[in-house]
Amino acid sequence: MDQRLTKTVVARRQLATAIRLHFANGDAVSVYSLAANAWEIIDVLCQKAGVESLSMQARENIPADVDLKKKYINSPHRNFFKHADSDFDKELDPIPEAQVDAVLFLAVEDYIRLTKKSPVEFQVFQIWYLAAHPEKVIKTALDDVITIAAGYFPNMNSMPRSQKLAIGAQVLAKAEGDNELQGDSRTESAFG
Repeated sequence: MDQRLTKTVVARRQLATAIRLHFANGDAVSVYSLAANAWEIIDVLCQKAGVESLSMQARENIPADVDLKKKYINSPHRNFFKHADSDFDKELDPIPEAQVDAVLFLAVEDYIRLTKKSPVEFQVFQIWYLAAHPEKVIKTALDDVITIAAGYFPNMNSMPRSQKLAIGAQVLAKAEGDNELQGDSRTESAFG
């Protein structure tokens, strides 16, 4: 029997599906849509619980008159993917890969901060992102984490995108078979 659906369960399942699709080099529109849907739920849950999320920290570092959700998550791609009432004949350039990666990371990081646990998909993606985008991290604050990320994902900067994603899928498959990781109290099932 399926698990009862709560907002947390729905967000976790959407985000885990997005990560799996992402590592399979799947459709960026679908990955982004699932990740942004999950992020929106997680963001509200973090606010309601008083959790200091990465989204909250991001809001502190953007101009006061700029809305994170409207400017960086919804516009222009997410709204375009959902609505056609006022722009049925509009076209957009493809969604930038870095933007897909960023919304996935934001949702993963906020989920982990909210629940204090996560599925292996989130754990692998978190390390993959740090290896793929070291320029996004304050190096001195996370030297140890960057070193760990580089250990799992060496030479990421020199790889084409498809190879980076393929290695992410390989590390995820290995993590799924890691009994110690699966048995850790901070690891939860994505779909169970």
